[in-house]
Amino acid sequence: MAKRKVLDKAKAREKRDQLLASAAAARLSLTDGVRTMREIAGMTQEEFARHRGVSARAIKALELGQGNPTVALLNRVGEFFGLEVAFVPKRPPPEPDGVGHRVHTTETAFAATDSQLVNIDLLQQQVKEMARLNSQLENLGSLNARLEGIERLATELEQLRTSKGS
Repeated sequence: MAKRKVLDKAKAREKRDQLLASAAAARLSLTDGVRTMREIAGMTQEEFARHRGVSARAIKALELGQGNPTVALLNRVGEFFGLEVAFVPKRPPPEPDGVGHRVHTTETAFAATDSQLVNIDLLQQQVKEMARLNSQLENLGSLNARLEGIERLATELEQLRTSKGS
């Protein structure tokens, strides 16, 4: 059985953002899209298939660029990431680089709708704001720890003064 490869949250977010950007720019092949979605989810092909309600065979075929998937199957796979199958402009074939390049035979790709892109932008803004607030909270925690240290020193100093005065 294949091992699960779980990404840390930051890496998963980065890969998700790249996936959605590629989809929005119509640069996402089916094979890369399905494989990337599965990797972001940190699942094996079998687990991802079960999660999406499709057969493991279908996921394997999609990742290998084989088979003839239905639009319903592709939408079921992409739905979790807010993606659906759509017509996209045809890409020119990649330039051969002499190092085992692969030409994608299908031009069907996942594309995010405008409303989903707006939602993604709002989420990204909220994430930035949360990061800013978290940073401020960490600074307050640091200041609070310093203040507690100063209060302890003041208490010790007061105890020393009291003991010397007795």
